[in-house]
Amino acid sequence: MSDEKKSMLAAGAAFSIFGLSYLFSKMALNVAEPMILLCVRFTITFIILNLLVITGFGKLNLRKKNLIGPVLVGILQPVLYFILENYGLKYTTTSFTGIVSSISPVFVTILGVLLLKERPNKKQWFFIILSIVGVAMASVGSSSGTNTWAGCLCLFGAYLIGSLYNILIRKLSSQFSSFELTYVMFAVGFLFFTVLTFVQYGRDTAGMLSAALGNRNFILACLYLGGASSVVAYMLANYSLSRLPVTRVSIFNCFATVVSVLSGVFLMGDPFTLVSAVSVILILTGVTGVNYFASRLQ
Repeated sequence: MSDEKKSMLAAGAAFSIFGLSYLFSKMALNVAEPMILLCVRFTITFIILNLLVITGFGKLNLRKKNLIGPVLVGILQPVLYFILENYGLKYTTTSFTGIVSSISPVFVTILGVLLLKERPNKKQWFFIILSIVGVAMASVGSSSGTNTWAGCLCLFGAYLIGSLYNILIRKLSSQFSSFELTYVMFAVGFLFFTVLTFVQYGRDTAGMLSAALGNRNFILACLYLGGASSVVAYMLANYSLSRLPVTRVSIFNCFATVVSVLSGVFLMGDPFTLVSAVSVILILTGVTGVNYFASRLQ
């Protein structure tokens, strides 16, 4: 199998895993505050990454390498990204989250043109827009509730930061392996969220952590988010970003919506309507079209 196909499969798998993360994040946020969730999540992630290093499954060679770039990536994502996304999820509806997430490929594409000179062709632009329309259709009416301005701004900020992350990973991929980038990212996240949680809640931290960890749903959600969604998915995403233009990788973000829709149908008993079916077809067609018509960027 060619590197291109491997990278496309990695991107598809990564964003499929991300697609379930909204469900597990909502589950955990029903039990604990966002900062408690982030502290536990990234503690689990950092433990897993170090176990991979100890057992030899993760190769880490950071000596004599300039770590400013990876640390900056870690500040953007997971630190700023997950703070904004978790508070955005807490104060907006799931449907609005899906709509805002559809903007990510546009952000990434524009930044890719400006910073990396990776310019999609006209046919790719058409299929990018087609996927975004599909995401919007899948999201509208998928849940009820209210949105706050603070929640909306948090989500927009999160996905803009996520787009910058894609660009930086692309630039750093020639100097660091996907595992090294993932390790530094989540080392920064672990240190930041652990310290911030204790600063924010002080003496109440132990009690809040104990109460959250006593809930089976919270533990299940954190294991998925800290293991599959952080370690596995980000390593796959970083691998694909090191080998494919950011436009082609970012369009797989729409896979997350497909997985979210299908998980709602099969796990939560949500109805699968004609609109849902059409939206899934549009998204998959868009993702396929962007990659099929890929050409050397001008």
